[in-house]
Formats: sequence, C-alpha cells, structure tokens
Amino acid sequence: MQNTQPIDENTPLKDGDTNHISKAYGLECHAKFTPCFDGVGEVIADYEPLKLSSFRVFGAAHGTILQNPVILTEQLIITLIFASCAIPMYIYFNQKAGVGHGNDASMRKWLGEQEGRMREFAMIMTILASLLLSFYTAMAVGRWWVIRTAGIGGIKAAAVEIENLISQTVTQEPQVLEAVRRYARASLILVFLWRRQRLGAVKEELLRLRILTEQEGDQLLKWNHNLHETIWSWQCAIVCTLYQEGKIKSEMVFRQLLERCSDGRKAVMVIHTHLAVKIPMQYVHLLGLLVKMHNLVLSIIMGTLFGAAVRNGETIICVQLAGRTLLLPVLFNAILLINAELSDPFGGSSTDFPAQAYQLALEKDGSAFVKARQNVPEWMSRRSPLPQ
Repeated sequence: MQNTQPIDENTPLKDGDTNHISKAYGLECHAKFTPCFDGVGEVIADYEPLKLSSFRVFGAAHGTILQNPVILTEQLIITLIFASCAIPMYIYFNQKAGVGHGNDASMRKWLGEQEGRMREFAMIMTILASLLLSFYTAMAVGRWWVIRTAGIGGIKAAAVEIENLISQTVTQEPQVLEAVRRYARASLILVFLWRRQRLGAVKEELLRLRILTEQEGDQLLKWNHNLHETIWSWQCAIVCTLYQEGKIKSEMVFRQLLERCSDGRKAVMVIHTHLAVKIPMQYVHLLGLLVKMHNLVLSIIMGTLFGAAVRNGETIICVQLAGRTLLLPVLFNAILLINAELSDPFGGSSTDFPAQAYQLALEKDGSAFVKARQNVPEWMSRRSPLPQ
C-alpha cells in the first residue's frame, strides 16, 4: 500500500532533490579541464549544466566567453562612445540650439521631439541583429555537432568496428589489433595538427604520443598530403593483407571490413569539409557589420539619452540606459565570438575538442572490445575458440 502521508513544509527533501541542489550550488568548479595533447593550455572536457542554470553562473568565468579579450576591448570602445555622447548632451542640454531659432529651440525640446524615433530606430536594429544572429548560431552549432558526431564519432565507430570484427572472426594478433587503434588515433591527432598549422612536426608529435613508430613516421612523410584522411589507406592495407594471408575466410566479412575502412575515411572527410568550407563570407561579413553598426548606434542613442536623463535627475532611466548599453553589445559580441570558435573546434582555443581525452578513449574502448572477446563466458569459449 502506498504511503499517502501529506507533504508539508516539514517534509524533508528527497535524495534526488538534494543531489540537484548540491550540483547546482556546490562550490566545485563548473567545468572539468584537461591539458591539450601538445601540453600547451587546457580545454574543457566536461561541465555541469546545473551550475550554469542557477545563480552560480555569476561565479563561472574560467573557460567561458567572458575570458575572451575581444569582449573587453569591444565593450571599452562602446563605453567610450557612450560617454562621448552623454557628456556633451549633459553640458548643452539646457542651452539654445542657435541664433534665430527662438527661445524654445533648445536641446531639451529637440530631444523631446526625437527621443521616440531614436528609441524606435534602436529597437529595429536590435530586432534585426537578433534575428540574423539566431540563424548564424543555428548554422554554427549544427556544423559543430556534425563534426563531433559524424566526424569524431564516425572515426571512433569505424575503428572500434574494424577491431571488433577482426578480433572476433579473423585474428587475435596484438600487432594487428594495436595497429588498427594507433592508425585511427593518428588520424584524429593529424586533424588537430593540421588546424594548428603544425604539420611540420607531424612525425615528432606522433612519436611523442607513442602513436606511430619511427619507421611508420618516415613512411607517413613520404606522401605528406591530406594525412588525416589518406592514412586510412593503412587500415585498408591491414584488411587486404589479412585477406591475402587467408585469415579472412568469408567474403562477407572482408567486404564489411572494407566498408568500415571507407566509413572511417568518410568521417575524416566530413571533418575536413566542415573546417575547410566555412559559412559564406558575405553572410558573416554582413552580420558582423550589422552587429557593429547596432552597437555603435545603440551607444550613441543611449549615451545621448543618458546625458539628458542625468540632467533631469531621472535615476531609473539612467540605470536602464546604461544597462542596455552594457548588456546588449556584450551579448551580441559574445554570440559572434562563440560562433567563430565553434567553426573550428581544433584550432587551439579553450573550447576545442579534448584531443588527448578522445584519442585515449579510442585506445581504451578498442582494447576493451579485444579483452571482452578474450574473456567470454566459459560455456561460450568451449564452443567458439579464439581465432589465431
């Protein structure tokens, strides 16, 4: 029978509620960081959404867009423009506009007639910039997600599938199985090296990470073009070698292995395509121009109104005008910068994909499939011996 005891203010919180409160308001850092594969800087490995959905968000700065120096620089420029418009308005607010205009031709009267139009124009600019930024963000996030799932996820899926099929149906040779993992990891790291313009140190980096051997590094440099994609030919070579040696006894398995090699190459091609072919420059240029024009117009209009509001002693209006000038440009500039970083999550910023974590996860997951095949239940091992 269910407990129907009524709930009142004395009823203790459930464990799940307590856990949510701890996650949301705990003193732990809002994100977990891991060193880059090259040891320079760190990238975000994971984060706690609840901390960014509660008032703890005001204490979250590390790894966020607020640490980007462009944000501070742009806001400093906007503030200077805002002040340069507010100060003259404050000084000349009660002075006449000029000789021959009558006693009522003052800045006060002029501003009273134009304030509504100025606010309306600023609102039109804000709505238009918001609309175009939303489309830009949707495209940038969509491309980023494809790179992560179909790109990096596709590399891992193909490599694990190849290793699983080989260990189950072909051979348990450590050299073969380790090579499948190492070449997939090399493909992933080569993407990072390409985007960070460090292809001149390909051999040294892959040797340092113990992904390739000295001889393999020399062989890789003999063609030295589109390495992150073309290295998948080595995976095909492994499969073809096993087939020629007679270890792949089924045409269907042979075809499946070649298809998985093709899937891995296609996954790298997805990454390459999304990184090399960006959103059309004209659209990004127009959007950037619109956002900067909005910020400029907003700072001029709000600065002008701020100077008049200070002269009139309208404190609440002053706070609203200053707040709008501070918040909207920061928000729009932040969205532009976030989208710029999302367009290349391999380039070296703190929002990059964690290369070291991904390539080590590929190694662990691949070897786990091999160990799982080597440690099947006893009744299964008697009926299905391991391939040699």
